[in-house]
Amino acid sequence: MSRDKYEKIGKQFRILDEELGIDLEGNLEFSEKEHFPDGQLRFESYRKEEKLHGPSIYYDKSGQILSETWYFEGGKVGKVYRFFSTGELYSLERFVKGVPHLAQEYYYLDGTLKTIIHYEKGVFHGETKLFWPDGTLKRHAVFSNGKKQSDEFYDEEGHLIGDTKKALS
Repeated sequence: MSRDKYEKIGKQFRILDEELGIDLEGNLEFSEKEHFPDGQLRFESYRKEEKLHGPSIYYDKSGQILSETWYFEGGKVGKVYRFFSTGELYSLERFVKGVPHLAQEYYYLDGTLKTIIHYEKGVFHGETKLFWPDGTLKRHAVFSNGKKQSDEFYDEEGHLIGDTKKALS
């Protein structure tokens, strides 16, 4: 099981994510905040010089977190969580050195998986799957080092209705 630690302690932060191979520490040099007209916090982020550095969190008017992203010297690092305004998970994205890495997951409001895209250091690599709202496979593509190897399309009942081989012939 992966052990994750994303924490802000005083003027420092630490990101430890075994799944992504990240172990970083940094200083929080400059805090930036913006509020809604009623005074409620809209976002809070940190910078090192002019680059985002540390956590960046956005809220809706009720105080619900809409997104939490961590940065290291301007590049996204670790897991990015985005939420619907109702609090349900919208996406879980993974970044290493500012580029997507491993699975990027997107969800329907009810929590059903909508899309999963795999990357290897910023390049499409592995399976990409899209699903209908009921969880039935909608599209399945396979990439190898950024090049599409196959691409299949399915109707709402899960029947194959087309693929790249048929489209090209």
